[in-house]
Amino acid sequence: METLYFYDYDVKKEVDKILEEDLLKRTGYIVRECKVIGSARKGYFLYLCGTPERIKKIDELFADLPIEKLSGKEAKEIIEKIEAEDESAATGMGMIFG
Repeated sequence: METLYFYDYDVKKEVDKILEEDLLKRTGYIVRECKVIGSARKGYFLYLCGTPERIKKIDELFADLPIEKLSGKEAKEIIEKIEAEDESAATGMGMIFG
């Protein structure tokens, strides 16, 4: 299950603290600044891929923060950009060490 969150610059410290939790480290995540992805939003995107049970637990960790869970067309487009960027980086590393 893929999930995408958005949060503003002003809650970065609080989100970073939660990202240090063992559950998130084991799940794995990608954080990208919105402008790097080409979004008009100001802040960060947090991309997670995990089981529905893990995502539910992670949602609970973020419950007290002003973090928005995105869905629909916007989320799909951003996830595709993040995955393409990640894949491109992995390919580049393969060319260097291949």
